[in-house]
Amino acid sequence: MFHSRSPRRGKNILVSALVVLLITVACVGSAAPSVPTTSPNDVATVVAATMQAITPQNTPTSIPATAIPPTLVPPTLPVVAPTPVLPNATRINFLTGATAGVVSAPIQPGQTQYYVLQAMQGQPMIVMVDSLNHDVTLSINTQGGTSLLSASAKQTTWQGRLPTTEDYYLGIYGGATMENFTLTVQIPARIQIAQGADKAILSGQTAGGYNVDYVAYAVQGQTMSLNLNSQGNSVVLSVWGFADGQPYLRYVTEQTSFSMKLPSTQDYIIEVVPRAGAVVSYSLVVKFQ
Repeated sequence: MFHSRSPRRGKNILVSALVVLLITVACVGSAAPSVPTTSPNDVATVVAATMQAITPQNTPTSIPATAIPPTLVPPTLPVVAPTPVLPNATRINFLTGATAGVVSAPIQPGQTQYYVLQAMQGQPMIVMVDSLNHDVTLSINTQGGTSLLSASAKQTTWQGRLPTTEDYYLGIYGGATMENFTLTVQIPARIQIAQGADKAILSGQTAGGYNVDYVAYAVQGQTMSLNLNSQGNSVVLSVWGFADGQPYLRYVTEQTSFSMKLPSTQDYIIEVVPRAGAVVSYSLVVKFQ
């Protein structure tokens, strides 16, 4: 029967052989006085070194840097603004040559109706709604969702310069009872005076019998002169400041010419008002000095 040799027994035999070898060398060396005698400490050192050489050492295995997965940073995504939900709305179309659109319709208590029209950036817009009980109110929002007038304000009029070129949604809110309302939207046409000139000559027609509105930007201290002509003097003038709201000429005075030194720098609204809602052709001369 064969028995396996244990590792410990093998090491003991090897150590014994080394000790014998070293003692033999030491004894032989004693006959030669030129060789120094090896001390027991030296023998122990040699034995220890030999044992270290034949004993397996546990060496830690280094992990390459590439073995550690890198931390992934998710890409930054652009913030997408939510698309506003647009209400169903009736589009307001101005008559050819007109600067105002008018809608008249009934509305139930608590009902909301929407109207929409397109306008350009920088244009002044004036919106009014009127009803028998004066309790039908407005809201105004851009197509992009910007609120120009909140429904909670319960207002019946609004005016301002438009921030962008896009559609504008007008909400009409019913009052306490069923009633008819009239919505009026005015967008004055801007007067352009050629470079080097001091006046503009305009012509048009009071389409649908509505007022025709113009706007002119002028500087404080300038003199503005207006001269309106029509067959039978069927139209008259009205002038007011868009920023200060101050009336400088009322249509009830029935004037067709006007001149004044302007008190402030702002847009001035010049209205051509037909008598009794007549459809009238006219010419208007606007001069600044």
